[in-house]
Amino acid sequence: MSNSIYGRLGFNSTDPTTSGTVSNYSSNVITQMSLMPPLVNSWQANAIGSGTTSNFFVNPVANVTNKVWNVSNTLIVIANNLTSTVSSSITTALANVFTSSTSLATTTANNYLYVTNRESNVVPQNSDTTTPHYSTAIAQSKSLSYLVNQTDGVQNNSVIMGNFTSITLGNTLNSLYATMNTITNYLATTITYNYPISPNTTTIDSANAIALMNAVYQINYLMTKYPAQDSQFFQNSANVLQDFGTMTQFNNLGQSQLYLLNNYIGSPSLISNLNS
Repeated sequence: MSNSIYGRLGFNSTDPTTSGTVSNYSSNVITQMSLMPPLVNSWQANAIGSGTTSNFFVNPVANVTNKVWNVSNTLIVIANNLTSTVSSSITTALANVFTSSTSLATTTANNYLYVTNRESNVVPQNSDTTTPHYSTAIAQSKSLSYLVNQTDGVQNNSVIMGNFTSITLGNTLNSLYATMNTITNYLATTITYNYPISPNTTTIDSANAIALMNAVYQINYLMTKYPAQDSQFFQNSANVLQDFGTMTQFNNLGQSQLYLLNNYIGSPSLISNLNS
């Protein structure tokens, strides 16, 4: 039974002293156990028995985030103070590319990976209580689902998915990255390196320069907006549940509690609501 849950416990049944402490359950206990609904199904039992209960989660946007980070670092190098030989508008577009790429490489991509790793449950909760984590977000959302269904008639899973928008952006980010990476590679072939005598120059055309600027900007925007939105939703959910806990103290009040609230410690607002 080495691959079973019981076998994994390592009970020493060959030791007379240890095995001598064992007695069989009574028929009543066995009957009660047989009536218990299954705690796990077969694949879960096999996983527990073999101790292989990790690696069940993946971050669906980790790969594209790392690729964005890498190409952003390339752009920091090649787009810095880069001057167009075609037009000043291209020079401006490339300056914007450098600014957005710097944000991606130094802050945005790393934070996005941090948030999506938490939302994907591939890292532990740790002490961060303001950024959504799969386990806490799901727990909060299950409670809220019942609450908002009763109070607001909500019949969808928005109270769950509001925590997880960031991990759903894979297709959009991959498409933008493909554009970003292709044009970055092209840009590198158009550069004449003059530094330190004079600024480096490029012959990249306007269409590619603007497409690159837009792609980098959009990635930076998406990777900034949705982690912040998810975190705000997560915190809003926590605040609502805290207020819910506050209000439930006024449910099922006993006679003495009602007397105290009505005659001594209840505010006029509370007394009015209790007696409405």
